[in-house]
Amino acid sequence: MDMYEFGFYEKEITPPLGCGIPGYFSIRRACDVLDRLYARAVVVKQGEEKIAILSVDGLHPKTDLCDAIAKRVEAYTNIPRKNLMIAFTHSHTAIPFRFEEVAFGNDEIVAESIKGYADVFTRLVADCVTLADLRLKKAIPSFGKGEVLGISFCRDYYMKNGTPQTNPPRTSPEIEGPVTESDKELPLLMVKDECGNPMGAIVGFACHADCISGEKLSGDYVSVLSKELKKAYGEEFVTVFLLGCAGDVNHFDVSKAADSDDHYVKMGKKIAGEFVKTVAFAEELKKTDLKANLEYITIPRHAVAAEKIADAKNTIATVKEKKGVKISADNTDPEQYKLAMAKRLVNFLDSTPEAFEVPVQCIQIGEFTIYGFNSEIFTEFGKMVKKGDGTGISLVATLCNEAFGYVPTRDMFYDTIYESRPGSSRLDKEAGYIMAEKLISMKR
Repeated sequence: MDMYEFGFYEKEITPPLGCGIPGYFSIRRACDVLDRLYARAVVVKQGEEKIAILSVDGLHPKTDLCDAIAKRVEAYTNIPRKNLMIAFTHSHTAIPFRFEEVAFGNDEIVAESIKGYADVFTRLVADCVTLADLRLKKAIPSFGKGEVLGISFCRDYYMKNGTPQTNPPRTSPEIEGPVTESDKELPLLMVKDECGNPMGAIVGFACHADCISGEKLSGDYVSVLSKELKKAYGEEFVTVFLLGCAGDVNHFDVSKAADSDDHYVKMGKKIAGEFVKTVAFAEELKKTDLKANLEYITIPRHAVAAEKIADAKNTIATVKEKKGVKISADNTDPEQYKLAMAKRLVNFLDSTPEAFEVPVQCIQIGEFTIYGFNSEIFTEFGKMVKKGDGTGISLVATLCNEAFGYVPTRDMFYDTIYESRPGSSRLDKEAGYIMAEKLISMKR
């Protein structure tokens, strides 16, 4: 068979100042840029078959947005929708998902610029794939798998009272231990041209990109990883990052009182260091076939008990909202947090259907398989898929093509677990198992 052809490209997609920054309960507005935001793409060709993987510095992919991107990509490249994976890095300081939110400087001017950005964003991101396609050339892919320790931790812990809790107070003597261990693997596909020059890579790691708060735009540790690999392999090197199963994983080491302000920089550099070390032992793919499949599964909505609905409505009616209070899952202000979650639950019930059409995707590049979950998936489901794959030559990605909140394991549906509360979790408690089994079956 002929050699693979690979093409890489990246485009800046940093939005205007004044846009809403996603990721928390309180509205934040972009007032500065800490790291520029990017869309990064790779196109792979073998014979007449082409696939594309697009990684976007953003929080959640949505169907309408992905459909618009895919339509433009197909028009320019003839890459069909099933062969295009659209993944978001889940940075909590990246592109807005509500383009109309403004409160910075002259609101009227900012509103107009952000309205225009929504359309420009779609075209910029889609064109990133087209430009990667235009740069296809013969290349040699090699797979390696490293391990990055000390930067990712399960954020759900068993407490001494026997109940699991999300983000318990740091250094609390009530913490017994983590519910599970985070997945510390670093799978990567390094791509070099025929002359051995590095072109780019596909790399995955499982940890929430949520190291930075405030109102400065950034791709979080993913931005640092990209910059560090450019230092190692040249300014044209493109890092297509795919977030692993990190629904219950973040960077908080609860044995420490706090993290340094540059923690995200340390994370990105540590991942980059392991990448460089692992590449030295990466092995060239032997097979040269190329396959892709995208399917949709109908999964019911998260069922909510009547008493929970009644309690939420009572909370909304009786608790007065405080302005300027930081609201987060670590219960900074328990009453305000309860109010925020009550509003989220009622909105969830009012605005969502009884069932969802949930995408799952499988891409095979020779022996290397990328399994694409939607949503924020718990660690155990990634481990389940990798075990089902059985080859060790795989990457499990999340937040591909759509997002329906968190997907916990069935034993983690507690009121004390943030990810399993209705509104945070939109899908039935069996959703992760259904998706994992489907993904395993999709490999051909």
